[in-house]
Amino acid sequence: MLGKAVVLFVAVAVSPFAAIMVTAFLLKEEIPADRLAFLAALPASHPGPFALGLFVIVALAWAIAALVTYGYIAPLRSIAEGTRVIALSNRRHRLSDEGGSREMREVASSINALADRFLAVEADVMGRIQEARQALEEERNTLSALVAKLTQGVLVCNPEGRILLYNPRAQKLLEAEARATGAADWVGLGRSIESFIDETQLAHALEHIHHRLAAGDAAVLVPFVVQRPGGQTLSAHVVPVLDNDRRFRGYILTLEDITQRAGVDARRTTLLQALTEGQRSAIASVRAAVETILTFPDMDEDGRQQFLGAIRDEAVKMSGRLDALEVEYAEELKAHVPFQEMLGSELVAAIGRSVRETGGVDLEVDAPLDPIWLRVDTLAIERSILFLVSQLSQACSASALSLTLEQRGGLVGLALSWTGAPLHGEALKRWGLRNVMTDRHGTSLNLFEVIERHGGAIWAHPPAIDGRPFVRVVLPVSEGRQGADRDAAEAGYGHDFDFRLFEETTQVVDRMNAPLSKLSYTVIDTETTGLDPRGGDEIIAIGAVRIVNGRLLRREIFDSLVKPKKPIPEASRAIHNISNEMVRGMPPISEALPALHRFVEDTVIVGHNVDFDMCFFALAADETGVRFDHHTLDTLLLEHAIHANQEDKSLEAIARRLGVAVTARHSALGDAVTAAEIFLGMIPLLEERGIRTLAEAKAASAATPAARHHQY
Repeated sequence: MLGKAVVLFVAVAVSPFAAIMVTAFLLKEEIPADRLAFLAALPASHPGPFALGLFVIVALAWAIAALVTYGYIAPLRSIAEGTRVIALSNRRHRLSDEGGSREMREVASSINALADRFLAVEADVMGRIQEARQALEEERNTLSALVAKLTQGVLVCNPEGRILLYNPRAQKLLEAEARATGAADWVGLGRSIESFIDETQLAHALEHIHHRLAAGDAAVLVPFVVQRPGGQTLSAHVVPVLDNDRRFRGYILTLEDITQRAGVDARRTTLLQALTEGQRSAIASVRAAVETILTFPDMDEDGRQQFLGAIRDEAVKMSGRLDALEVEYAEELKAHVPFQEMLGSELVAAIGRSVRETGGVDLEVDAPLDPIWLRVDTLAIERSILFLVSQLSQACSASALSLTLEQRGGLVGLALSWTGAPLHGEALKRWGLRNVMTDRHGTSLNLFEVIERHGGAIWAHPPAIDGRPFVRVVLPVSEGRQGADRDAAEAGYGHDFDFRLFEETTQVVDRMNAPLSKLSYTVIDTETTGLDPRGGDEIIAIGAVRIVNGRLLRREIFDSLVKPKKPIPEASRAIHNISNEMVRGMPPISEALPALHRFVEDTVIVGHNVDFDMCFFALAADETGVRFDHHTLDTLLLEHAIHANQEDKSLEAIARRLGVAVTARHSALGDAVTAAEIFLGMIPLLEERGIRTLAEAKAASAATPAARHHQY
């Protein structure tokens, strides 16, 4: 802008002299020679007045140039950039009506008024669209809630195996095993299911599906078993997803962890082999002795007694082996209990109904609103509480019984209180040895055995609950289901899903020439001990979030503190509030960066001043064993390419222009999310300027003057 202003100034300054010379040339025949000589000698004969006149002309030219440049040209360009932001990215952005000429301020005010009118019209239209989409959104929420609460892992994939939907259970099943084996991968939208399921097995199942579809089968379900590297065994079922013309569009994959079940079956097989093969030699010995006695009936008494003794010894051995196997098999049956995941509130409600229907006692139940998950044999627990209620009614004249559910840490207490005499511990011991039920294998179980199977305990307490005595049954919380429920709660109903990816049947190979809207991105940010990566400063926090199909996936995140080799300076702590205590016990950079490397796989890396972060990654390559050779885009450089005439290019200012809310500033994940939303707002602005591919975006970034100052 300054160069253009200088050119304009020189043109205006020189123009009076040029006009004089041109006029003199054209009129030289009519101007007397003495006047021409006077004009030629004027600068030398009257230097003072001439210099003053020249200064006045120059000042006037500069004033005109400044007036035109700063009063009209610069404001006009700023108005043009701001108008593009309103039209393409942030409808609530408004142009500044300060500075520039009065005419430019009026133009800005007029555009703002037009934007207000447009926003009102848009709001009305969007309101109507929202009403039309409400039913669809309800169906989406219902589907999300249903999938999130399923105890089975569920994934929906397109024909290429790219994940379109997954639930928390599937994520836990697959990622937990991956972390345990050190081959961690990430479940996420757009990622390949082949990172977790053997490609050959999956291909075989899909081939079978296609054959059955071609044969006209109306319902197709193909089961198979997946053996994971860490010893995990998954039962998998594949169901095709068809369009209205019964064309294959993808598939649904359900997963269930049967590792324990498979182990139980293996142990039962071992017991059966011990029962059959282990007794074969003993039976053969007994048979041989019996046949010998029968063959030689005239055998002397000493010989007969020897053979009978051998038969007796082998019989004793067989009996001992059978007794041991019987005990082992009984223990195996006890261990294989039909546990199921169940909400604690549903359990106490079911117990209350069972007590009222079976025992004829009014049992009041109370459970907290927060979900508490248990893994229980519901029939056994119901029978046990019903047994306790019956005994209390007889022995303690119990009335006004109440069952309360409470959680303390990893334990859940079922407190059965009543009005009446307290229960003595000796009485509870006698009751504990009495049978309360017979399981499906025909094994009788007493009260203590039922509770022992659940890993719980039972105590009798003196009056404490509202001055009433009570018995407490303590059970462990279901950690897996509790965690899944917590994840689902944090995610709203469930995880993001995008069925539009059904149409994406090819992976992006040529990223440089692919449209920006079709690429997958990982937006990153780091917090460090200082600003000098080459001077020994280190990463202490990493945050990252993914963008797939033009959507920010807020639930697919990487968020980790990193333990540095040196203490965090006080000046740095004042910015990001990360203390030395917070990073104590956190993974070092040698563990954190390889995990991040797997997270950003097959994506373009985006960041605000991203070269700063990438420099830290590069300097740690020898220590971590990973190199980030990904394509990168810098939102700061892109801002220079889009809004060259906007002076304030801080993260906050850019976010404000694009209508992005800044939260958790100077936290790695918070800044990553902000930068991701900024980048999404920039894409239509870039496309409007003809910057539509990754190659064009990188070229536009490199062409900005700011690019020369962003080398670390």
